[in-house]
Amino acid sequence: MLDQRQIRAARALLDWTQENLAERSGIARATIKNVESGLTLPRLETANALQSAFEDAGVEFLPSSGVRMKDRMIDVLEGPDAYRRLLEDVFTTARDYESDVIVAPAAASRADALLGVDFVNDIMEKRREAGISQRMLVFKSDVPDLTQPLETFRIMPDAYFSPYPLYVYGPKIALVCIEDPQKVIIINDARFAEATKKLFEFIWDRTEMPSYKDIKKK
Repeated sequence: MLDQRQIRAARALLDWTQENLAERSGIARATIKNVESGLTLPRLETANALQSAFEDAGVEFLPSSGVRMKDRMIDVLEGPDAYRRLLEDVFTTARDYESDVIVAPAAASRADALLGVDFVNDIMEKRREAGISQRMLVFKSDVPDLTQPLETFRIMPDAYFSPYPLYVYGPKIALVCIEDPQKVIIINDARFAEATKKLFEFIWDRTEMPSYKDIKKK
């Protein structure tokens, strides 16, 4: 079970505040503060939740209170909530790393149908409130339903799109299968994320912004 030194060290590695850890783990900040200061010992459920939050972010725990970052990490999310869990990770990671989010392709209609319009709108609003910028390559058929500033979109010919969206955010790349069964593969490696982002920039600079005349009247 984690001890207080490992918790403090893991937070330092990730540059997380106690508030960040509380949000990621679902454990109250006051509880985390008491555990870290040695005032209380964590219950097994609390320790497991904290450890899972750290491990999801790439921390590896070693014997004798050792803590280190994994050199590379691949996470696989599966099940009916995989895409939803990805979008939540996109938000928290982009916020924590103060990074933008890029998506190709951003299949707006498919996301709305799968996750529900309310959930998608809530995620988008949270990104805006957190100051997270985003850019998305979209299908031409999705243009009439776009609601964000059109400067954040570019249209690519359908022939060049894969049906499986790609996300780049912070040090992560995510490959998404939103069909049944849902599956998401997340690669946590800043070098690969930067290389993928360069390819995105090449495409972005050579595609066109949607036209406001093509947007549906709301």
